[in-house]
Amino acid sequence: MNPPLRHACVIEDHPDYRRALQQAIESSPSLCCKLAFPSIETFLEGTRPDMPLEVVLLDLGLPGMHGLDGIAEIRKRFPKARILVITVYDHKPVVLQALAAGASGYLLKADRLDTILRGIEEVLDGGAPLNSHIARMILTTFNAVRPVEAEIDLTERERETLSLLAKGLIKKEIAERMGVSYHTVDTHVRNIYGKLQVHNLSGAVAKAIQLGLT
Repeated sequence: MNPPLRHACVIEDHPDYRRALQQAIESSPSLCCKLAFPSIETFLEGTRPDMPLEVVLLDLGLPGMHGLDGIAEIRKRFPKARILVITVYDHKPVVLQALAAGASGYLLKADRLDTILRGIEEVLDGGAPLNSHIARMILTTFNAVRPVEAEIDLTERERETLSLLAKGLIKKEIAERMGVSYHTVDTHVRNIYGKLQVHNLSGAVAKAIQLGLT
C-alpha cells in the first residue's frame, strides 16, 4: 500500500509561477497541492484549521499583507505546518527575519523546480532546506560574528547540537554524529528552542546568528 499523499499549499501572486509550482508538486508521487492562493488574505479566507495541510510554499513580495507578516498568520492557522519561503529576496535581514518568524526553509525563485520539490521533501522530513547562496551567507555570518555575552546559557552539548543543526543535519544524523540516542538529541533541541524562545530549527539558527552563538 502506498503511503498517503502529503498536502502542500502555494501562496504566490504571479499566476504563471503559482501554476508551475502547483503542477510540479502534483507531479510528485508523494505530494498533492489542491490549494493555491495569490495572497495571505485569500489564503486565510480559503482555508480552515482542520484541513490536512503540512507545508506552505510562501512568496514574500505579496499584494496586501507582506509574506514576512503572513508567516505568523499561517502558523496561527496551521501550527504544525512547515513554511518554505520561495522568493526573489536574498538580502540577509529579510532571510533572518523570515527564519526567526518561523519559516522552516528558504529557497529562491531562481532555483529549479526539482530543487524546490527536494526542498519540500526535506522540510517534511524535519530538515531546513536553504538555497546554496543563502546557506553560504548564513554560514559566513556564523563564522564572522564574534561571540557576545548573552544571557542564553546553552550547555556544551546543546551548542554542539545547534552547530550541527546550522549545518543542515537532521536529528537522526546528529544522533549518529554525536554518538547518542535520537531521544537525547530531541531533548537537546527542545531545550535549545526553550532557551532561545523559538519554535523551529530555522528560528534557532537565525536567533543564534543574531546572538553570536556557535
